[in-house]
Amino acid sequence: MTFLPDEHNIGADGIKIRTFFGVLFVVFAMGMMALLTVVGAPFALRMSVFFPAWISMLSLLQARQGTCVFLAGRGACSTEMGTERIADAERRLFFQHRAGRIHLQAMVLAFLFTIALVAVSILIPWRVPIGG
Repeated sequence: MTFLPDEHNIGADGIKIRTFFGVLFVVFAMGMMALLTVVGAPFALRMSVFFPAWISMLSLLQARQGTCVFLAGRGACSTEMGTERIADAERRLFFQHRAGRIHLQAMVLAFLFTIALVAVSILIPWRVPIGG
């Protein structure tokens, strides 16, 4: 059996939720980097922005692909009545492979996003004025 690339294991509500959290964590990562830059945090601490960046990229990629990596790992899909196990072994394997690609893409994109934010924070020297 061949599966279409637009096949999902989550519904429209799951896609909306993941999109919301993806955008939320992008904004959070940018705000976190701005705060760390303003207070003059060291380079190593600025790299901690990777974690919200990873969550954001993972959420956005799950929404784009219509695939929940947690459900794919369990071999399940979301239905209107909750979750149910995917009966077809080939279809389960399809979603597990897709989930693996989503994880890898999220890691790479989060790393690139973090490096870009760190580069901007180094190139633009924002500091809090001291004194009165």
